[in-house]
Amino acid sequence: MRQAQLHLAFDGFGAREASSDAFFDNHPPNRVSHAPGYVPNGVTRDTRHGEPAEIRQWRLTREQRIKRWRDDIELVAVGDCPPVLGIDPASAA
Repeated sequence: MRQAQLHLAFDGFGAREASSDAFFDNHPPNRVSHAPGYVPNGVTRDTRHGEPAEIRQWRLTREQRIKRWRDDIELVAVGDCPPVLGIDPASAA
């Protein structure tokens, strides 16, 4: 699912980067971010169950994404979506 979302964001909508975050000790979502090539991009804090907890931040740039591009995902009829979503294709590219 994450691969399809990234393909839509980068190839369909011209995104320059994507970000993700998860509590530091919540390993499954951190692995999901690491798998497609996100790189650690800092740590922040939030409250979980009334206690402070660290959050790992992740970042994936277009250049990093290109290195792991997938050719088995096909986008169909995406061209009409950006205006409906408030995305200016000229500013995203």
